[in-house]
This record gives sequence, structure tokens and C-alpha cells, in this order.
Amino acid sequence: MKITSPRFLSFIPFIFTWEGGYDNDPNDPGGETKFGIDKRSHPEEDIKNLTKDRAAEIYYESYWVKFQCEYLPKYVGEVVMNISVNAGPARAARWLQETVGAKVDGDIGPVTLDVVKGFESFRVAQVLLDRTEEHYRSIARGRLARFLKGWLNRNNALRKFLKIDF
Repeated sequence: MKITSPRFLSFIPFIFTWEGGYDNDPNDPGGETKFGIDKRSHPEEDIKNLTKDRAAEIYYESYWVKFQCEYLPKYVGEVVMNISVNAGPARAARWLQETVGAKVDGDIGPVTLDVVKGFESFRVAQVLLDRTEEHYRSIARGRLARFLKGWLNRNNALRKFLKIDF
């Protein structure tokens, strides 16, 4: 598959910065993971031998395209993509819909896209980033506690990447 979205291609390096090489950490609920692609979410993939190009294709198809990130306003598409990757796709769609008052059905379709257009994209992205931080703090207990610092660093790095430091 050839990825033709300049917006995606400019954002995927951010994802790869935070989603490293091969890991099979027993404390990671995703299990075996490489470039952020985990076996639990992608059981058909050979994680250990996954290439970066194949990982980019998965991100493009399963996250960017599926959740309409290309058609979401500046900032919002990137934040939704990041939430999808790090906190779960269904959560990203629901949080976006709750933020803008769209029907919460977990599907970012034409209705959600239309509702989002009525909001200032910077503010929507800010609310989603704040909610992501709250989520990380709420789950950082027990075996996940050691991931909190990295999650917060990633969230803050996304604010900087998008130039929405606050």
C-alpha cells in the first residue's frame, strides 16, 4: 500500500518516536509489541519480524483512515490518532464525540465530522490532551504505574509537536 497523505507522513515520525522497537513486557497489556503495534490488537501480524514500513501501513489503515483523521481539523486529527494508538481507538472516538457534543457511538463518520467543524480546533485538541492526561493518571496504578512518566512525557511532547504548549 502506498501512503499518499502528506499530513499522515508528517505525523507518523512523532508516533515512531514514542513507539519503539520490539518488546514483550509482561506488564504491558498489549503483550508482544514492535513500533507500537501489539499482538493483542493485531493478532494476525508477525510482531517480532514487523517492519517499520508495515507498521506505518497498519497505523495508516487501522487508525488514520479508520478514524477520519485526514478530515478532522488541524491538531484534532493528530491528537485523535495519538489517543487511538496509545489509549485505544474506541476511546479516542468516544472522547472526541463527548468533547464536541456529537452522538457518542464510537464511529467518527460524517455527522461527527460536521459537528467538529463548529468548534475551534485548537480548543478541541487542548481538551482531548487534558483528558488524555487525566486518563493516564487514573490508570497508573499497580503494574501500570511505571508507565506514567513516559505517558505524560508523550502527551506533553505532542503539545509541543503541534505547537499548542499551554
